[in-house]
Amino acid sequence: MNIGDKAKELTNAVMGTKEYTELKQAKSVIDKNKELRSKIEDFKKKEDALYKGKLSSSEAQKRATELNKIFENLNSIPEVNRFVNAEKSFNDMLQKVYRQVNDTLEASLK
Repeated sequence: MNIGDKAKELTNAVMGTKEYTELKQAKSVIDKNKELRSKIEDFKKKEDALYKGKLSSSEAQKRATELNKIFENLNSIPEVNRFVNAEKSFNDMLQKVYRQVNDTLEASLK
């Protein structure tokens, strides 16, 4: 058994899920709208900077509040809301797959 081949099979199975299809469709809509794509990219950069930054707790709280406001504004746009929900569903599905793999491996080590 080649683990790389099994990984490709798993990838193809993931790509066959409704979660992947919905994410791909929602992302396509966002990608076609330069303004929305730019706003989302900007939000993600700010979010990354917050998590990677070495800020005081008050500064981190201030930036988190600003990000929440930006997110609320973005998420009120139907296309962005659809994308965010699709991304969450897809990530939840991947987390379940990871948990199943992890649980199986953990059980085999006992």
